[in-house]
Amino acid sequence: MDQRKLMDNANTITDMAKTQNTVYDIISDMASRQDVIEVRLTNLEEKLKIIQDQMENLPDMLTRCLSQHQERIDQRKNFLHPDTAATSTKLNSPHQIMNSNSMLFSNYSISNALATEHLAG
Repeated sequence: MDQRKLMDNANTITDMAKTQNTVYDIISDMASRQDVIEVRLTNLEEKLKIIQDQMENLPDMLTRCLSQHQERIDQRKNFLHPDTAATSTKLNSPHQIMNSNSMLFSNYSISNALATEHLAG
């Protein structure tokens, strides 16, 4: 009987050692995965910060680009029609620029349509 109890105790100790090794392996795996997740999360946070900065700079960038575009349009308009250069007005806001561009294109479309009618007629 004592021999059997000793064998059971030995088996129990062996099973506990195996369980302890398994638990250690699982904890080590979880720790390494946590490290990987932390690195990925840090990268995501950095990318989000970059996107946030770019979004904050977007209105200024759009205003600058639209202003440059309007200046080019004005330069072309002044080059093609020097007599209207004196009467052109400067635009200050992107909203005005957008409205003037649509007017410019609509006037361009109307003049093309009239020219086409004149040539056809």
